[in-house]
Amino acid sequence: MNIGMVVYSQTGNTQSVAMQLKEKLAAAGHTVSMELLKPVGEVKPEMKDIRFEALPNLGQYDALVFASPVQAFALHPAMVSYLTQMGPLQNKQVALLVTQAFRYAWVGGNHAVGQMSKACKAKGAQVCGSGVVNWQNPRREQQIVQVTDRLSRLF
Repeated sequence: MNIGMVVYSQTGNTQSVAMQLKEKLAAAGHTVSMELLKPVGEVKPEMKDIRFEALPNLGQYDALVFASPVQAFALHPAMVSYLTQMGPLQNKQVALLVTQAFRYAWVGGNHAVGQMSKACKAKGAQVCGSGVVNWQNPRREQQIVQVTDRLSRLF
């Protein structure tokens, strides 16, 4: 299966988890491409219409993974903006990955996953799973392994 990963990472944490997921998907025999979202200019929390250097061509992929950090207890504005700009996802399988600073998923992570899921479904996607990585969790490394293992088995 040809899988595209669309990743926004402000500090590198989200990208590092996405890389581990990419490796597991590739080890399972999938062709995987990671597309990093690069905003034009600085992104501030109150921004709504963020432009990007380039928008990935999602039509070439059989399935997709969207990965983003949480900011201010919700999905990062860069990913919110991207999800509104992306094209249709008719019948594509989609997995969602979120990283957050706080220790518990209910402090923004679950809300961010809900926002991503709603946006993807509105574009015609079939959301088949999600995972939240809590950066301040003392068992973060174990959590990363569990989340990436679970998401890698979805396709």
